[in-house]
Amino acid sequence: MSFKVIVDLEIEIATPPNRVDSSVSHAIRPVDQWVLELLRREEALTVSDLVERLEVTPTAVRIRLERLEGIGLVERRKYSHGRGRPVFQYLLSPLGWRQVGVTYTDLAMALWQEMEELPDPAVREQMITRVSQRMGRTYGRMIADGTIAERMKSMASLLSERKIPCDSDSTHALPVLTVLACPFPDLAAIDRRSACDLETKMLSEALGEQVELSCCRLDGHGTCQFRPISAIQQV
Repeated sequence: MSFKVIVDLEIEIATPPNRVDSSVSHAIRPVDQWVLELLRREEALTVSDLVERLEVTPTAVRIRLERLEGIGLVERRKYSHGRGRPVFQYLLSPLGWRQVGVTYTDLAMALWQEMEELPDPAVREQMITRVSQRMGRTYGRMIADGTIAERMKSMASLLSERKIPCDSDSTHALPVLTVLACPFPDLAAIDRRSACDLETKMLSEALGEQVELSCCRLDGHGTCQFRPISAIQQV
């Protein structure tokens, strides 16, 4: 099946750009990947540029760009060239770069292993704490304010958007954040408990309240669950 046929088929079934919801926001279709990859290679392109490279109609390109812009993967900027009409260029957003960009897993693993080999346990623990706090502050700025249950719900949504399946439950006496897949699988493969410690400290910092790992896959549970310590002490 040609690329043009794929585009035409998707145009027929595409969700209108102003009605894209979160359930499909990260379901990247094959045709999306073509557009994102071009923007990754050439940084900023116009509709005409994409029409030329993809060999499809301007309408097909605009529909795709509007959808990608609507779900936050592409940004648009206007520039003027001489006295003519302003032209719009499209480029990857920070989220788009994370979607298509290379990962630095090897670098992260090397840095972590070097940190684990520090001879002074106190320095090693301090480094883990500082890394987790830095990550937690970054996440904390991105989640909604509110009660601990509301912040857990927002955190679950944020992590799910980053391809870490999570869920939150506040229907019982204690709110709980359930992580269905390890956020640090490569790290966990070489140093499991340190990965758990890092995750717990990171979530505590992000949520603004100390949490504990109440259930863990390493102990035979089906998921990892985190609960606020203050709520546990009140029960």
